Amino acid sequence: MEKGNEFCIDLGILNQEELTRAGEMMANSLNEGDIIILSGEIGSGKTTFTRGIVKGLGCDPVVVTSPTFTLMNVYVCAKTVFHIDAYRLGSIDETFQILENELEDEEGIFIIEWGERLKEFFKNEIISVYFEHVDESHRKVSICARKDILERIGRCLEIAKKIE
Repeated sequence: MEKGNEFCIDLGILNQEELTRAGEMMANSLNEGDIIILSGEIGSGKTTFTRGIVKGLGCDPVVVTSPTFTLMNVYVCAKTVFHIDAYRLGSIDETFQILENELEDEEGIFIIEWGERLKEFFKNEIISVYFEHVDESHRKVSICARKDILERIGRCLEIAKKIE
């Protein structure tokens, strides 16, 4: 599926366990400097997906909490994960004040919840993950990115096939 200059893969309708597993498998294909923007309503699975990524990078997923009040949580795994909640940030400038050194060094993986307004700044460099409520325990999930980035995380295609 194509969305503007982004290409998308549909992971289908996932329960919480499958959502965690999808994040875990995606982690294996992430590089330092990757920026992942998670989009969806409150309770749609953004933090659950992040737990999967953190688990896939070798950390205990229990340490992952929503960064709503801390603005940023850092998980030191095989690759450092900067987990940011942009919901309460007033501007893009405020976001960059928090992340300036990390973004310049491109060390670590950046997972940004509520980061839709940052897409314009990062242009084509991001991986977007969209979550939609289907019912109490299921979410429809799709991942979109520039074609070469999506090919690099092609393991997600395997996830979609295994979960169906």
